Amino acid sequence: MQKKIIALAVAAAFSTPAFADVGFYGIVDAAVATISGSGQKSDLIATSGAASQSRLGVKATEDLGNGLTGVAVVEYGIDTEAGASSVGTVSSANALVGAKPTAVNPLVARQLMLAVAGDFGTVASGYLQTAAYDFLAKYDPIYGSGSSAHSIVAAGHLVGSTAQRAQRAVAYISPNINGMTFAVNYATALAGLGNLTAASGATAGLKSTAVLLSANYAVDALSVGAVYAKTGNDNAGGATTAEFAFGGSYDLGVAKLMGTYQSSKTSSSAKNDIVYSLAGVMPVATGAVAVMYGANSNQENSAVSATAITAGYLHTFTKNTTGYLVVSSVKNGSGTNGYSVSGNVLGSLGAVGANTLTAGGSSSLIGVGLRKKF
Repeated sequence: MQKKIIALAVAAAFSTPAFADVGFYGIVDAAVATISGSGQKSDLIATSGAASQSRLGVKATEDLGNGLTGVAVVEYGIDTEAGASSVGTVSSANALVGAKPTAVNPLVARQLMLAVAGDFGTVASGYLQTAAYDFLAKYDPIYGSGSSAHSIVAAGHLVGSTAQRAQRAVAYISPNINGMTFAVNYATALAGLGNLTAASGATAGLKSTAVLLSANYAVDALSVGAVYAKTGNDNAGGATTAEFAFGGSYDLGVAKLMGTYQSSKTSSSAKNDIVYSLAGVMPVATGAVAVMYGANSNQENSAVSATAITAGYLHTFTKNTTGYLVVSSVKNGSGTNGYSVSGNVLGSLGAVGANTLTAGGSSSLIGVGLRKKF
């Protein structure tokens, strides 16, 4: 009898919950674009995620009783144009942010979350989308696409690039309190096992951590928010980076205006690096028109700054299917070739091995695509 009870308990622990609400969702986004850059040949190329990164996800929720809900999310980004079968991983060199799908790794994690939610808010752990991700989703109208002017010029920054996702993370998100919400994220070990394998007296080869704090207030047509992000390093004399970001939006009815401002400083630099963006989205009878400008103003060396502008038209075919036309242009400062169109695909801050622009050069993109949600 006792063995039978134990067997039933084990089966219950490892079986699928009978009353869990499981939903499958995704986005498939593909475009054809002509891309050109200074000092190199231009080309027409099929690309994935020009408006939104393609993805597949599963979300499961279950009532745990006493006002608690259990939530699990497993979501992967996909490359609609790649045929390889290998699965991408997050390397220690890119530990804060999930790698983008490529022809080599067409499937990479976007979030792997387990959470408990209630009147107190939400507590989550796993490979998480952070407060930086949530901030940009509110104040960048084309965030998550390769066409975002802000994402292009914010490459390498915590907010806008490397802190959008964090592994080995824990998070708390508050409930909405009269329009105000708060969030705290902490990444406990950005690579490997942290300090667990180091000798007790070691001062090198130790772990890096990250903390993000955010607040957002929304009432009627107005929304304002802020994020603070900082990386830590247990190594003796290890470099750290701290960043503040502020954003806002206002819906005028005929158009929605958005803007961001962020200031970043590393412990090894004397001056801050400033990134800002301005954007507008205007609804029209058949969809919407969006325009965005982004700039990186390096206070220590203006020659490594950059500007980007993107304009697009989104045509609504149905509730879940959108066609789009996008035009994008990026200009580098005289001392850098780091930034380019299509998520910096041609610049030194883009895809691995892409470092082909002439220093101080520009790049441009014209593309047409289709996005299907399900």
